[in-house]
Amino acid sequence: MDAAVKLIRRNGYVGLRTIEVADLAGVSRGALMHHFPSKHELVVAVLAYVNEITFTQSMRRAQSARHDGADPIDSIIKDAEDFFFGDYFFIELAIAMSDDSTRQIKRETRQFARQTRFSIEATWLDTLISSGIPEQLARDVLALTLSVVRGFSVRMLIENDPEHFSRLLGVWRQIVRQHIENSMPKQSRKRT
Repeated sequence: MDAAVKLIRRNGYVGLRTIEVADLAGVSRGALMHHFPSKHELVVAVLAYVNEITFTQSMRRAQSARHDGADPIDSIIKDAEDFFFGDYFFIELAIAMSDDSTRQIKRETRQFARQTRFSIEATWLDTLISSGIPEQLARDVLALTLSVVRGFSVRMLIENDPEHFSRLLGVWRQIVRQHIENSMPKQSRKRT
């Protein structure tokens, strides 16, 4: 799985060659084909593998933010960074950008992504609401924060400057906290 992840991220879905996966993983092509008879089956397994890792990590982080008193904004940003700068998102992006001959894998990828991301986002929304942020404000903060981090990850395709992005995410933290403070009813401000 790790060899396939590395090669899909580097070469994209169309550029993935199962023989290269076998070579990088240190297994024979026959062994790879025994477990994954087609490139499609290998990629679906890779998506499930990376999806499970991402989902588990995100859910743990959200539960920790809710129960351990961690700052939910910092936790959401960290979680979004791990996802949008990580393997799963770039594999998903590579598949989404591939040609029309990949309609089936695109559809399967979209199903994986929607199911997982919507579950994770619902958990983060609950976490924000449980911290005392009104629902609509929590929805706005979550959507904007995820969009900001996703935008930086796509920007990495043309500008690889992690220090700059880190500084800008610090600015975003300040902006969103100020927005929450200004949007909260006065009697609720001390709780968040």
